[in-house]
Amino acid sequence: MLPSTGLPALWRRLCDLCEWTARAIVGASIAAIVLITIAAVWYRYGLDRPLSWTEQVCRILFVWSVFAGAAVLYRNMLHIAIDMFVLLLPRRLQTLVFWMNQGLILLLALLMLGFGLQISIGTLGQTFGALEISPASFYFAAPFCAALMIVFWIEKLLDPARRDPFGDVHL
Repeated sequence: MLPSTGLPALWRRLCDLCEWTARAIVGASIAAIVLITIAAVWYRYGLDRPLSWTEQVCRILFVWSVFAGAAVLYRNMLHIAIDMFVLLLPRRLQTLVFWMNQGLILLLALLMLGFGLQISIGTLGQTFGALEISPASFYFAAPFCAALMIVFWIEKLLDPARRDPFGDVHL
């Protein structure tokens, strides 16, 4: 049941927007990787004029797609979980294990946010590769993902319905 009023409803709309943005990043990144790879093959083998920047751009896009995808998976509780032993516990202990797990995820997200920003900002003046762009172009994916995960963590706190897997789960 969706919260219809108040802070939980507003927070859900914010999370929906964040998830849509992350999904758009994943989709656009994967599409761009495919198109760039096709162009790289054509230029290398069809025109015998290889492009020097394709590997670097594809790597940046891949990093962003992985981090944004991880945040989407976390929101929908679709990340890999081995819960065989947890399901054998009494319901109260299952809840305790769930919140311990969520606490560790929050701690990881806070560390990724803090250290990711530190590394990203620290490398803004550096350049690498054929395009001579800053490595911060892909380092910023970590604090971006961490911020999304923190927003989604708060949603789990406000809305008990978001604590269960949502969407298609295929085993």
